[in-house]
Amino acid sequence: MSVSNQSKTNSSKNSQLEVRNTNVRIGEKTLLDDVSILVKPGEVVTVLGPNGAGKSTLLKVISGEIEPTSGDVLLNGRNDWPLSQQALMMGVLPQSSSLSFPFMVEEVVLLGRIPCTSDHQENLSIVAQALEEVDGLHLKDRQYTTLSGGEKQRVHMARVLTQIWTESELGKRYLLLDEPTSALDPAHQQLTLKMARKQADQGVGVLVILHDLNLAARYSDRLVILKEGAIAAQGTPAEALTRETVRSIFDIDVTISKHPLYECPLVINN
Repeated sequence: MSVSNQSKTNSSKNSQLEVRNTNVRIGEKTLLDDVSILVKPGEVVTVLGPNGAGKSTLLKVISGEIEPTSGDVLLNGRNDWPLSQQALMMGVLPQSSSLSFPFMVEEVVLLGRIPCTSDHQENLSIVAQALEEVDGLHLKDRQYTTLSGGEKQRVHMARVLTQIWTESELGKRYLLLDEPTSALDPAHQQLTLKMARKQADQGVGVLVILHDLNLAARYSDRLVILKEGAIAAQGTPAEALTRETVRSIFDIDVTISKHPLYECPLVINN
């Protein structure tokens, strides 16, 4: 095998987002307990779990906001990317994004293009496309502080999308979403997860944190369910969402049926 082909093979092997045996402890409290997760380009991996299970802590570790006590996070095979380069491969939507300045919506979304080298006109075009993806183009000339909570969440989603809108020569792209549907009405919850699914279909690796088991089952390739900081179950939606698993992790009694329209489980509260 030639050197160039060997390099391509190694690059292909490393094209993933990997959390390896990660622990987070603060004092006597264990927030993550030996968690390992793999997100590959082109798939949606959803993290589920009750409140306090460690979901947001996991996302903060992956994004670099929290340093793990032990373990490692590899982005396309490396854990030492400069932030300016990491930003071209990883877009992160946190659980809440605060902004109190009276920026116009277009200006807020344009912030996502700061790491990119494209010219202003191209950036404005990408901003418009990203806003259209989240059903927010009509908000473009609104003042951000006048928006509802759901509208603000969609604007920040567009901002994160613009950051990784174009493919990077550095490696595959990943989209991390922490409860992106929490402030949205049912129609925009569906729209957001369809957008995440579309990103995956375009080769982006998507990691999303949700509470809604049925939304997770419908739009995910794999589920990872956390309980008390550890992985309690994982696999395809059909593998991970069993009646016994849901009862033991979430303490609710459910019936698991087959969705009448989609090839996924349907969770029905008893």
